[in-house]
Amino acid sequence: MANALTRRDPFGSLFDEFFTDFFARGGVPALRSGELPAAVRARMDVIDKNDQFEVLVDLPGVKKEDIQVSIEGSRVAITAESKSEKEEKNGDRVLHSERFASSYARTFELPAEVTEQGAEASFDNGVLKLALPKRATVTSKRLAIK
Repeated sequence: MANALTRRDPFGSLFDEFFTDFFARGGVPALRSGELPAAVRARMDVIDKNDQFEVLVDLPGVKKEDIQVSIEGSRVAITAESKSEKEEKNGDRVLHSERFASSYARTFELPAEVTEQGAEASFDNGVLKLALPKRATVTSKRLAIK
């Protein structure tokens, strides 16, 4: 009975270690010197409000001037970058210097086309809010032949 309790699955252990390490690092592989980090997929919510879509996108640490939004039909693309530097000095000696950069990207297709007319974008406390009016559906019209 003691053997059954102490026996370990070698593959299960490797599997657990891999995912523990993966999530401890935030799911981002270690970068080699000079490499730029890959864009993180920004978290978002899309709400259908009958006549428009409301899109909420989390962009922590980003300034509003570093956000780009483009709309083409029903496709929406959002990109953003954040950069910061921190340096601690003691007189002329630098004791600690740190640079941080992150980029976010998200491209998605809405269930209906949207229009730029009446569209609004705001950014507050790291959350981008888009109000995207739906394009009026064009109904086909049958012509009478004379």
